Amino acid sequence: MSHAFAKEIHNWDSWGAVYQSIEDFRQLIEVIYQKENLSGAEHIFHLTPGTNAVFRAGSYVIKIFAPKESGANTDADYQAEISAMERATQQGIHAPNMIAASYIQDKYLFRYIIMDFIQGQEAGKVLTGWALSQKEAFVKQLLANLDKLNTPPSEQVDASAIQQRVVRNTRWNFFSESIRAQIAEIVTQSPISQPVYVHGDITAENVMVDDGGQLFIIDFADSTIAPAEYEYPPILFSLFDFDADLIQLFRREIGCSREVFIDKLFLAILLHEFGFVFVKMICEKYSDQDAHALTDIYEVKRMLQAHLPM
Repeated sequence: MSHAFAKEIHNWDSWGAVYQSIEDFRQLIEVIYQKENLSGAEHIFHLTPGTNAVFRAGSYVIKIFAPKESGANTDADYQAEISAMERATQQGIHAPNMIAASYIQDKYLFRYIIMDFIQGQEAGKVLTGWALSQKEAFVKQLLANLDKLNTPPSEQVDASAIQQRVVRNTRWNFFSESIRAQIAEIVTQSPISQPVYVHGDITAENVMVDDGGQLFIIDFADSTIAPAEYEYPPILFSLFDFDADLIQLFRREIGCSREVFIDKLFLAILLHEFGFVFVKMICEKYSDQDAHALTDIYEVKRMLQAHLPM
């Protein structure tokens, strides 16, 4: 039996070897577009790579999630992204319209989402070069969207579940046992503010700006429930790329003192699923120390206190 997708997927490395290949996914995309009665599959282009296979095909973006054979459990990501996109649309957030969300049984079971392609530029490529007035308008737009997005869920959320998510996060294994013990102690003993829906990955690639300056938020795959400040690390260190003007505008716009802001930011880094990435970025930006050599996680907070704008 022939399949539209011909490659072998048997672990994460084998997925990583093909997930950006237009040629390996071309026939599968054509079959999916036929299934969904969509046109444009003959014109496929690369987009900024992530975890799943994401391409522009015609006037749409198609995201094909890694199958279970890759070793990743992407079913939860698929469901989270659908729910978050639907919620974003209902709340009036500027996000892509979802055209289709389903699966296809080919050589493997592939879940997919098809959405409108946003005509514009990735914010990270233009933002830090803007004039101060443009940056201010952008920050206000961003926070207006976060106000709509970061709403409490209808169900009761146990703060301890958020804390235990950190303790079980194997990504922190990059650091020493003593650092991991510090992180576990800090997050389990720190009060957790009101959990809300969060995007979780508002990075340089996941915010688009059209020609009129309108902001769009894309890629909701890392959406979860967490304190609102969970959004801060990817915004400050990826979207803003440590830009002092943007960070200062952001902090002042939310009406937070510098001391309180740093306290919230530090805890948010530790709570974040990809907090280890932000620790590494901070060490690279603000010190000559390799993140792997950290012996005290509070050194990260001291770097923030020393370098974040007043």
